[in-house]
Amino acid sequence: MTAVLSLLLEQGRVDAVVSVGFDPDAPLSPRFLISRTTEELRAKAGSVYCHMRLSGLEQLVVSHSQLRLAVVCQPCHVAAVRKLQSSRHSHIQFVFSFFCGYNMEFEATAYLLRRLGIPQDEVARIEYRGGPYPGGFQATRKDGRVSGFGKECYELVNLRFLRKGCGHCRLYMGEGADLALGDAWLRGRRNLNVALARTPLGLECLRRAVQAKRIDLYRLSEQDLVLMHLHNLRYKKYGHSRFMRSVLWVLRDFLPEHLIPFGLLISLSRLRRRFKIGIEAPELVPADLPTNAASPEA
Repeated sequence: MTAVLSLLLEQGRVDAVVSVGFDPDAPLSPRFLISRTTEELRAKAGSVYCHMRLSGLEQLVVSHSQLRLAVVCQPCHVAAVRKLQSSRHSHIQFVFSFFCGYNMEFEATAYLLRRLGIPQDEVARIEYRGGPYPGGFQATRKDGRVSGFGKECYELVNLRFLRKGCGHCRLYMGEGADLALGDAWLRGRRNLNVALARTPLGLECLRRAVQAKRIDLYRLSEQDLVLMHLHNLRYKKYGHSRFMRSVLWVLRDFLPEHLIPFGLLISLSRLRRRFKIGIEAPELVPADLPTNAASPEA
């Protein structure tokens, strides 16, 4: 995502990018921010597992109508951004999104900090996918010390703080955006993303990034895309399984926080990731992007 957006800035196709980041003076408060340079954009790179209110996005887009914008937003905001774009805000040039199973309120972050024993006023930086791939929750103190959990260690904890609206949302793969990106859960391979071009404009962004040698693209079949994300696609269509509904009830409605079996949840998360998530890695074959935007391969 950062590579493609940086190229749009460098080639002068947009003047700025709207995305989520952290204010240096408020390291625990994610917000929609403007990036006018690649350096500013890279400083905001990384996942933010905290639901963002649409109002903040709309205000920022409307207040920068003098700039040609690329907007990065969660799938549930794409339709609203498209509505702005088609009405009076044609300065929105690109809409990018990402794969989103669900999101949670900030209280999930506060809970993880409590589990780490770090007071909020001692935090200098938060990363939700920090460290080696696939990353994990990391908190850097003002004195430089870093503590955290691997991603597989806190996935089920998030269910306690699942935002109510996210439990009913059926959007997942950035529906309606020009380009949507997500993790490529391939066993034995690291640091790969899925790039899903949903419009000819999104496909053109990928083509330019390949030509500029900013990214490498490899073929991915529709079947492999579905299989590697089947756990979330099944959840989006049918909701949680009976087992997961039981876990959710215990975590959110039954147990007080001090009785949550954190170690057990870490073990369950690891087992889930080992047996339920990911597929055997196919051979990486460079992708030939179709020159015809109407091609089914787009």
